[in-house]
Amino acid sequence: MKIVVISDTHGDEDAIRRVLLREYDADLYLHAGDVGMMGEGSLSPFAAVKGNCDFVSYPRDYHTNTPYGPLFMRHYPLSDDSAYRALESEGWRIFIHGHTHVKECQKIGHLWVFCPGSLAFPRDQEQGSYLVLKIEAKEILPIFKDI
Repeated sequence: MKIVVISDTHGDEDAIRRVLLREYDADLYLHAGDVGMMGEGSLSPFAAVKGNCDFVSYPRDYHTNTPYGPLFMRHYPLSDDSAYRALESEGWRIFIHGHTHVKECQKIGHLWVFCPGSLAFPRDQEQGSYLVLKIEAKEILPIFKDI
């Protein structure tokens, strides 16, 4: 399974289109919030969650199953490792967030934690970034890409 994850685009529709042109073969497209566009239709095929700068009524959380296990997405990162461990104890295997504008990839117990960075206003580099997850039953291969 191939999942493309973007976040914190803040209205940059051109950057979203560039990602779609590059990653045309994904199985799932996710946006971790702060979309910054006024209409939901222009975000298709991305499933999005509501960020702190969004006025459109995206859901707060997004859940789906992957070959590796259940995926949970929310705009905000969790407060500390104990919160991530609680999420892991509930059976989640992948947690995706945005908000920080900084790429993140770490494993806490059996829970993978990812942030794709920001397409529009990265805080950890000059160019925007996104994340491609290649997921199999026993393995996740995360690939960060610059826009």
